[in-house]
Amino acid sequence: RSGQTLTAASSRDLIATYARRPGAADALIAHEAELLSLNATGQLPRPLDIVHPDDGMVLSDFPLLLLDPARRSAYQRVTKWLLGADVQRRLMERTHRRPVNQDVEPSAPLRSPVGNALSFPDRLSLVERLVDDYGDPVRQSAGQVVFVLDYSTSMRGARIAGLRAAFAGLSGADDTPSGKFARFYRGERLTVVRFGGRVLEERTVTVRGEADLRRLGRTVADGGFAGATAIWTALDHGYRIAAEAVREHPERPVSIVLMTDGENNTGLGYEEFLRRYRALGADARAVPTFPVLFGEADASALRRVAAATGGRMVDAGLSSLSDAFKEIRGCH
Repeated sequence: RSGQTLTAASSRDLIATYARRPGAADALIAHEAELLSLNATGQLPRPLDIVHPDDGMVLSDFPLLLLDPARRSAYQRVTKWLLGADVQRRLMERTHRRPVNQDVEPSAPLRSPVGNALSFPDRLSLVERLVDDYGDPVRQSAGQVVFVLDYSTSMRGARIAGLRAAFAGLSGADDTPSGKFARFYRGERLTVVRFGGRVLEERTVTVRGEADLRRLGRTVADGGFAGATAIWTALDHGYRIAAEAVREHPERPVSIVLMTDGENNTGLGYEEFLRRYRALGADARAVPTFPVLFGEADASALRRVAAATGGRMVDAGLSSLSDAFKEIRGCH
């Protein structure tokens, strides 16, 4: 992880980012088929060399499942068609996936043996150690997250209690496997921007121990409220922080989490925010925003800003703020 220079929500997004910036990394870890497909596009200055680990690989298996037993006859016809030699050959040629039909001769790029088909670890203790090691790197490559949090008066009561609980969970109170993976980790730089009708407070900590997490928790727990909601003014402020962060430490991945329970009713409008965002440098524009839909927030506006910045909206109404933040921590 100390040499990691590109991250993305999925391997497909990682491939797309690398295709735009092939000089940003010396190697990619992704599905064989996706790497071969990238080579086939001709977009790269030179094709990637595909490396297969000597001790084997984990094979991606996406089963086709029958959901309605009454449609078994149709299901069997479809699977028989998919497994036929002609279709398997076309899938191999178009998607660079290895054929499962032994009558189909692999194409030249797929003739290298895959070695052992490795299974995932079967001991929980080993999985937990791997997760701990991945999520707690003592490295300068640890990222920065800017939390832009709505403290309008509508957040009083149960909603602010949910926000406080979410931050407590990320600070270590959540001892579930997903909570341990998503928690704040040493070396990570965290900024909280509280806003109402304007930016109310900004606090940044670099996590070195429990004292830093307590200081961040007090910022979330003790802040006052304001009577309006300036979403785009606050997000613009968040991007100013992000722009400075990528300028000072270009190797540090930066992202923004925007949480609001209402609609913008003061300050910058969305179009003005977008104009300012587009005027930023390329590195700052590459910082994604992950909006959290909460309460009566404008879902369409949050989806638009997620799409414009390369992030993804998460709906806290489907579960809780804690689960929404964990979902973002898992994909950013």
